[in-house]
Amino acid sequence: MDLWIDGQHHLTKSVEPGATFLFDLRSNPVSEIHAPFDNIRFYISQASLDELAFDQGIPRTKGLILSGQGAYDRVMYGLANALVDQVEHASERSALFIDHIALAFYAHVIKAYGNGTVPDAPVAGGLSPWQLRRVLDFITTHLGGDPTIAELARECALSPGYFARAFRRTTGITPHQWLVRKRVERAKALLLGGRAGLADIAATCGFVDQSHFTRVFTKLEGDSPGRWRQMHR
Repeated sequence: MDLWIDGQHHLTKSVEPGATFLFDLRSNPVSEIHAPFDNIRFYISQASLDELAFDQGIPRTKGLILSGQGAYDRVMYGLANALVDQVEHASERSALFIDHIALAFYAHVIKAYGNGTVPDAPVAGGLSPWQLRRVLDFITTHLGGDPTIAELARECALSPGYFARAFRRTTGITPHQWLVRKRVERAKALLLGGRAGLADIAATCGFVDQSHFTRVFTKLEGDSPGRWRQMHR
């Protein structure tokens, strides 16, 4: 692969899985790719870097250190792979899950490539009782929807980054995991409480379709919804 940054040519070695390239878009990066490969592009604005720094109580980072182009980055590779299922099942995309990947991406980038100082373990308090009650009520009310981290954070008057950490510190799980568990809990109640079909239960509980419902339910409960219903009635 050949790169041109600010008009200067940079010849790179062969790209291996997990290779990471960081570009300042103001430098007008141009690439010429000589062989096909899959890649995921992340974009991060200075405003996002500033918000993350504010959340963590660290100095504002002025851009990123663009060194080691093409170097292996285990964390970035893991985050990219975490999105594969969302890409392969586009109709089942979860805004909360994707938001968490984005927050993890921001945090890693500012720590690994920022030119500021980031504490190894940023301190974050948990949610207050009223904040937890309000956000759990919101999620329960919107089980059939696809709420984002930003929407949940607004319920608590917090920034998305701070809210995500505070929620996990308070509950021990992420908002996405809590949402999925509540959907399964409601599904179990419907499975035991009537003769509703699996497709109808899936739609009522916020799953995309019966296949999505079956896959998530089986992962959490160890049995398919139909078999679980037979065993517990």
